[in-house]
Amino acid sequence: MKLKQVLFLLILIKGCSYNPKNSTFITPEVKWTNNDEYPSIEDCDEYDTETARKNCFNSKITSLIYSNIDLGGNLVSKKLNDTVLLSLLIDDQGKISLLNIDNLKGVLIEIPDIELIIRNSLKNIPSLYPATKTNFGIPVSIKFKLPLILKSN
Repeated sequence: MKLKQVLFLLILIKGCSYNPKNSTFITPEVKWTNNDEYPSIEDCDEYDTETARKNCFNSKITSLIYSNIDLGGNLVSKKLNDTVLLSLLIDDQGKISLLNIDNLKGVLIEIPDIELIIRNSLKNIPSLYPATKTNFGIPVSIKFKLPLILKSN
């Protein structure tokens, strides 16, 4: 009986000294294949081809962002015609979030809080259908870039 207790204590001590950072396990790289499903939104699932569903999704997301942008009385002093590139993440639950905005230099001069405005517009977007790894049949997170044209009169 004492031998079992000593062995248990040794295993417990050895297990407590395990450091996962020193592990040699390499996580497998999961690559996107043509059979995997891009994230979607209501009404875009009715298209037959993946390209048509992807185009529908991009146009719907863009129009939802435009419709939810609230400048709150921000007036620009000069004509604005710039394209910013939104880096977005759709998680495995279908929630969308902003990771980064590229090409903001000219826009920040006219609308200093544009990043906050875009983040708030994304909060009003309804939950999406997440991307799916079809060979595993599970929802996955996906990052993608979406151009957003900002114009003023």
